[in-house]
Amino acid sequence: MITEVPELVPARMLNEYAYCPRLFFLEWVDRLWAPSSDTAEGDRQHRRVDAGGGSAPLPDEGSVKAARSVELSSERLGIIAQLDLLEGDGGGVVPVDTKKGRPAPGGTAWEADAAQVCAQVLLLREHGYTAERGEIFYTETRQRVPVEMTTDAAFGNAPAPAQQPGAPAAGRRAPLRHAGRRGRHRVLRQVLPPLVGGLH
Repeated sequence: MITEVPELVPARMLNEYAYCPRLFFLEWVDRLWAPSSDTAEGDRQHRRVDAGGGSAPLPDEGSVKAARSVELSSERLGIIAQLDLLEGDGGGVVPVDTKKGRPAPGGTAWEADAAQVCAQVLLLREHGYTAERGEIFYTETRQRVPVEMTTDAAFGNAPAPAQQPGAPAAGRRAPLRHAGRRGRHRVLRQVLPPLVGGLH
C-alpha cells in the first residue's frame, strides 16, 4: 500500500498520462518499468543531448543563448522537469524537447509530447522567463515541431493533471488507452488485461 507520494510530478509523467492513464498508473503508482528497444534508443539520444549540460541564467541575471539539461521545479504547480535544451528567442526563451521517432500525421506534435512541453513552458514562466511556445525535435526525421500554448495542447483529451492524484487514492487502474502513436507498451504484460492466467 502506498502511503507517501513525491510532492513533485515529473513533466514526463504528464506525457505518459496523456498517452495512456493506465501506463501512468503502472509507472508512477505501481512503480513498474520494463525497458525496451524504444526506451534504449531514447536514452541514447538523451545522453547525446545532455552532454555538456549546465545551468541557465535567471531572467534578472542575463540573457539565455543556449543551455542544456536545465532542471526547473515548482511547488505551486507541483511539477519538475529537465529541459533538454533551452534557447534564447528575442528576449524570451524556447524549450526544445528531444523525442525519438517522427511527428504525428500532418507534421504536428503528438498530443502526449505537447503536454510535456507545455508543462516546461509553464515552469519557465513560473521562474520569470518569457516563454510563448515550445518545440519538439523528432530524431527520426530530424525536424523541429512548434508547440503553441493552448488548453488542448496542454491537456488534450485527458483530464487535467490536477486530477491525477485521485487515481492513487482510489486505488483503481485506468483502462487501456493510447494516443495512436506506438504499437506496443513498455509494460505490456501489466497493461493488457489478464485474459490468460499468470500475465500479472
